[in-house]
Amino acid sequence: MAGVSRSEIMSGLFANMVLQQTSMTLMLLGKAPHPESGKSLHDPEAAQMFIDQLEMLEVKTRGNLTPEEAGLLKQSLMTVRLAYVEAVD
Repeated sequence: MAGVSRSEIMSGLFANMVLQQTSMTLMLLGKAPHPESGKSLHDPEAAQMFIDQLEMLEVKTRGNLTPEEAGLLKQSLMTVRLAYVEAVD
């Protein structure tokens, strides 16, 4: 990719991964339909694994993220944690 730095590519890949994990979590909590079947899923245990992975990313990358990356991760975690609480109540 001409004109795009390695840092920008890595930042984009990081954001994409966080968004994928967030989407999977929301789908498993019935907050978004399955992309192929259109059906609602309810698998809190699987969703918890994705939440744990996002939390691990937060711990392992602390101090190494741009403000935008850190903000995206923080917002994603708040979203999935709230969705989890709503789904299991």
